[in-house]
Amino acid sequence: MLFALGFSNLEQPVQAAVNQGVITINYIPGYGVELWQGYGLNKKKTGRKLADGSAWKYSAVKTAQGTSWYQVGNNLWVSSSQGATPTESEIINKGIAKINYVPGYSIAVWNSYQVTRQRTGQTLKHGTSWTFSQKALDKQGNSWYQVGKNQWISGAYVKVTNTSFPLTSAEIWDPNFAALKVVKNSPIYYDSNFYSAGIYRANVGAIVEVNSTVLNGNTIWYELSDGGWLPSTVVKSITPKRSRVILNGKTKQQAINQVILAAKAQLGKPYVWDGKGPNSFDCSGLMQYVFQQVTGQNIGSWTVPQESAGVKVGLNQLQPGDLLFWGAQGATYHVALYLGNNQYLNALRPGTNIKIDRITADFMPSFGVRIFT
Repeated sequence: MLFALGFSNLEQPVQAAVNQGVITINYIPGYGVELWQGYGLNKKKTGRKLADGSAWKYSAVKTAQGTSWYQVGNNLWVSSSQGATPTESEIINKGIAKINYVPGYSIAVWNSYQVTRQRTGQTLKHGTSWTFSQKALDKQGNSWYQVGKNQWISGAYVKVTNTSFPLTSAEIWDPNFAALKVVKNSPIYYDSNFYSAGIYRANVGAIVEVNSTVLNGNTIWYELSDGGWLPSTVVKSITPKRSRVILNGKTKQQAINQVILAAKAQLGKPYVWDGKGPNSFDCSGLMQYVFQQVTGQNIGSWTVPQESAGVKVGLNQLQPGDLLFWGAQGATYHVALYLGNNQYLNALRPGTNIKIDRITADFMPSFGVRIFT
């Protein structure tokens, strides 16, 4: 049985004790990273290395001097600063998930978050709220919340109010939310402007999750996962760790060509806010859709998670297949696919269709991200 707010027809969630899962070493092809005895300032070299591209189970995560350390053996640790990145993770995170789907419809409950998962036959209605005991990421980069024993729901269809969300969990990439740390006491605003201050506050040190950004005048605003808005002036981005997007047996050039072809197949379709396809898109929904069509992996459902799907590059280094972003890193508000020859494909704004534009001085992107490295 699950455990809903106010009534019970699902099992009581189990309690997650540690962050655990699988890490992949993202370093330099042909080289390895150091395996340490201990972590942080007390670490000692073991003389062993973990090869780039290799995958390892981890049983615990610790933070020292701003770096995450993953335990892969008996007091054996590897550092995120050397490219250790979670690829399949069970994450310490508790709270309330409110189903955010389509009014009058429900989402499925699954028996696992892994690729072998199956439907349980249960469904949860749009608008209902459920306690969850942990979060997980599957190998395709999709997030899941555990709402009962062997009962999981997709993170794509929830709004989340966290009751437990430590820094080591916030540092793990999520396709639907970005994590921020509050650095200045602030009211939580009802809307994305300074005239809509509410009665609730965000206090210094709090970790919050957000699911969209809006540029209003000269200020970028973040929409909180459980409602309300905060300006970028009172928060600091928490840099997430994400594994590489794999090629699924394709060469790099094949993957790039197929992404561009998949994107061009969407030309002329209308822009719709929060559109994820296949008939309409917003800017980030379009990028998520075409990369998922080609790779089978989730690069993120909006701009900020998509920033971490690859390696940041300057505008003078752009190559076809790169993502283009507008806005400061950690607070971007538009994304497009670079085609080469100063051209990009994008879903720009309501009232327009997907089209190809040129880079111009009056709408200059801020930076690029290379997905296939």
